[in-house]
Amino acid sequence: MTREEIRNKIFEHLKQQVVWIQTNPNQTQQFQLSQIYGLFPMAQGEAQWQHHKIDATAREIIQELENGGFIYEGQAGGLGDMSSYPWYTITEYGKEAILQEDWLPYDPEGYLKALKVKVPTIDDVTFTYIGESVAAYNRRHLLSATLTIGVASENLMLLLIEAYAGWMADATRKASFQKRIEGRFISTQYKEFKKEFVSDWKSLPKEFQADWETYLDGVFNFVRLNRNDAGHPTGRQFDAKVVYANLQVFAEYTQFIFGLIEHFKS
Repeated sequence: MTREEIRNKIFEHLKQQVVWIQTNPNQTQQFQLSQIYGLFPMAQGEAQWQHHKIDATAREIIQELENGGFIYEGQAGGLGDMSSYPWYTITEYGKEAILQEDWLPYDPEGYLKALKVKVPTIDDVTFTYIGESVAAYNRRHLLSATLTIGVASENLMLLLIEAYAGWMADATRKASFQKRIEGRFISTQYKEFKKEFVSDWKSLPKEFQADWETYLDGVFNFVRLNRNDAGHPTGRQFDAKVVYANLQVFAEYTQFIFGLIEHFKS
C-alpha cells in the first residue's frame, strides 16, 4: 500500500469515529492504536517485512496527527491505562477538521501533491513557500502561514508580470512598462500591470476572460493585504478559517496564474 492509501484509510476511520461521537454525544470517545493497525490485516502471501512497513507508516501518520493537534494520547479524565498511550482521543479541532469536505489544507503532503498535479509547471520558489504555509497552518502558526502564502502569491504575480512584459509586441509600450515597474514594490508593479492589462484582457482565450478580476484583484490583493498585516506589528489576530480559505483557493489561483503565464509565453 502507498502512504496515501494508508493515510486515507486512517482518515476514513477517524471520520467514522467523529460521526459516531455526534450521534452519541453522551458517550466518551477514544480509540486504541491497535484499532489502527487492525485496519491493515496481513494479506495472504505478504512478507512480514512488507507488513511491518505498513504498520510503521500508519504509526508515523498517527504521530503526525498528534503533532498537528488532531488527536492526543489518552482520555481526558481517564483512569489507569486509558489515561495515556496506546489510547487516543480526537480533539475538538480534529473533529472539525476531519469532517471538512476539503481535507487537503490539513494534510501538507497531500496538499502539495495535489497542487503539483494541478499545476505541473509550478516553480520551486512558489512551491517551497506554499509548502511552508501549509506546514505552519497545521501547527496553528497563523502569522507564519499568512506570511508565507503571501510570499508565494507575490512570486506568482512577479512571474506573471515578467511573462506579460515579454508578450508585449509594441517595443515602445514594452520599454515604457518595464521602466515603470523596474525596482518597484509589488504593489506598484501590480498597479502598472493592471493599467496595461485592462486593454488586453479581451484578447485572451475565453477561459481567462471571465475570472481574471476574481483571481487578480480579488485573491491577489486579499492575500497581499493579509500578508502586510502579518508582517508588521499591527497586533491583528488571524482567524484560522481565513487562512484555511486562502489555502483552499490557492491551488485554483496558481493554476489560473500559470495558465496566463503559459499563454503569454506561447
